[in-house]
Amino acid sequence: MSLFFALARCILLCLFPKYASMNPNTRMVRTACISLCLLLVPLFSLAQDSEASPAESLKGQWIIDLRPTPDSEEYFQTFSISSVKENKLEGSFYGSSIENGLLNTKWDKLYFAFSTKDKSNSYYHSGYIFNGVLYGQTYCPKRNFIAPWTGTKE
Repeated sequence: MSLFFALARCILLCLFPKYASMNPNTRMVRTACISLCLLLVPLFSLAQDSEASPAESLKGQWIIDLRPTPDSEEYFQTFSISSVKENKLEGSFYGSSIENGLLNTKWDKLYFAFSTKDKSNSYYHSGYIFNGVLYGQTYCPKRNFIAPWTGTKE
């Protein structure tokens, strides 16, 4: 702790040449304020680093329940996210490569969207993660269907 006070005194002496001739109580308060600022700088940088973590938490294997109706039996498929860079998402879903995968981290939840293809159709998927659960939907215009789904990390 004394290292921070010494560093604070050096900063104050450089910034305010009259620091040495100040009232001792004033010097102590200013030194304490600068020390507090020096202690808080690492905390602010940690907070900034944690902003990227929600997107990183998306990486990995997810088990998605694609049952067609709420009363249907469970029907699971794998959603694999191999890479998350900036606002891009890569991986596979339902055995198909993710195309045009995008992330939006500007809201209170992490939102994603991407497309996949099989031999005859294109599928459009979007969703978000909330409390460790994926909530999404799939839309296929040619098959005339939309399917909501949920998933948990494997």
